[in-house]
Amino acid sequence: MDNNLRLAKEIMSHVGGVGNIASLNHCSTRLRLRVNNEENFDVEAIKKIDGVLDVVKAIGGFQIIVGNNVSKVYAAIVANYDVKVGEEGGRVAGNVFEVVLNVLSDIMGPAIPAIVAAGLFSALATIGKLLGLAEESTTYQIIYSVSQAPLYFLPFIVAYTSAKHWKLNPVMTIALAGVLNYPSFTALVEAGTPITLFGLPVTAASYASSLIPMILTCWAMSYVNRFIEKYCPDSIRYVMVPFLTMMVMVPVMLCVTGPAGSWVGTLMSYVITWMNNTMPGAAVLVVGIITPFLVLTGSHLALLPLVMTEFATLGFDGILFPAFIGMNFSQFAVSLAVFLKAKNKSLKSTAFSTGLTAFLTGTTEPALYGLCLRLKKPLIATFIGCAANGLYCAITRIVTYAFGAPGFFTMLNFLDPTGARPNNFYLSLGAVAVTIIVTFAATWLLGFDESGFEDETKKADSAPKKA
Repeated sequence: MDNNLRLAKEIMSHVGGVGNIASLNHCSTRLRLRVNNEENFDVEAIKKIDGVLDVVKAIGGFQIIVGNNVSKVYAAIVANYDVKVGEEGGRVAGNVFEVVLNVLSDIMGPAIPAIVAAGLFSALATIGKLLGLAEESTTYQIIYSVSQAPLYFLPFIVAYTSAKHWKLNPVMTIALAGVLNYPSFTALVEAGTPITLFGLPVTAASYASSLIPMILTCWAMSYVNRFIEKYCPDSIRYVMVPFLTMMVMVPVMLCVTGPAGSWVGTLMSYVITWMNNTMPGAAVLVVGIITPFLVLTGSHLALLPLVMTEFATLGFDGILFPAFIGMNFSQFAVSLAVFLKAKNKSLKSTAFSTGLTAFLTGTTEPALYGLCLRLKKPLIATFIGCAANGLYCAITRIVTYAFGAPGFFTMLNFLDPTGARPNNFYLSLGAVAVTIIVTFAATWLLGFDESGFEDETKKADSAPKKA
């Protein structure tokens, strides 16, 4: 049996039945499930499955950490079981923080691949300039367009993913995003004259590259659309539901949710500016220290609106991704130390694969769950390495100019395309070096108990051998 299919079947045998799954989706390393009855979801049994790194209860559901093959396991589940996928099965009970995390995770998760690809194209454009590629050339212009398109049209991307989250018609939400970015409306905003709609005041704000306005708009639309569908006669539903929805939502969006989202973004921008002016480096230091906790709980996605605000207002991020140099390369350092110091062959093999993944792609869950949580003390070393990186970044004030988790393939995002910070890239490499050296030394000195892997080796050695 294919290993991914085997893993899918074993996981599904402990979830409490197909009917217990309210929704299923995945990110880069985790299956994300929401269940109807948590008592029927056997967490401990799933943790023991070969191929499952851990199970975490967070943001209104369960996260089964599988690793880089998660998309194949997800596909195997979808192909063999009648489960609800890509939708969230209604509203989730929990405190406000959990609900917000859940919404951001569901909405931003599917958008990240396109934004990451844009970041790599941004680095490619910068390298092209350094190598003499003229900005006026069509080649550079196309590469630059690819690097900017996902961020510029972020309202459309968010409109689509928000529609999937709240079970709306994505074409309708995309149409609303089009209103905010239509040339005639943007021309009214740029003209600076008062704008009204049916006598209601419309805030003159630019919504290109915005995130929060469309999230708030789609949230409000979920209530409006449900109300209209409930009371609209079937005979005119096909025409009147979309018409009435737009009639209500356009004024709501232009006069309430759009401006509210814009104000939130402006407030975040003021907060970032204030922190940078009054407490230089404080934010990246704090985030750097707590990054392992953020990843363990899956709550790092909650900081994405802050990152998007930085890119939109400053043109770079000086908080999240510099802090995540510590998270991502600390897992490489932990894996390297374990690989060199461990005696158990199974542990060495795990350390080699998880270290390579963390170094090349910045994917840390395999090392974090497969090594740090199982060996305990390397998790302490991880926090030490992340704190050292946070302090280094706070002092050097390095920034990243494109979206992407720090790793071998994305460190070029720290190249300054404007030339204003010529040493930024080299300082970012210094952050990598500090993280690796400190974390490696801490892991080596603290040591670890590898007896948890001994049972697997003994079991393999004691298995009956064929004559």
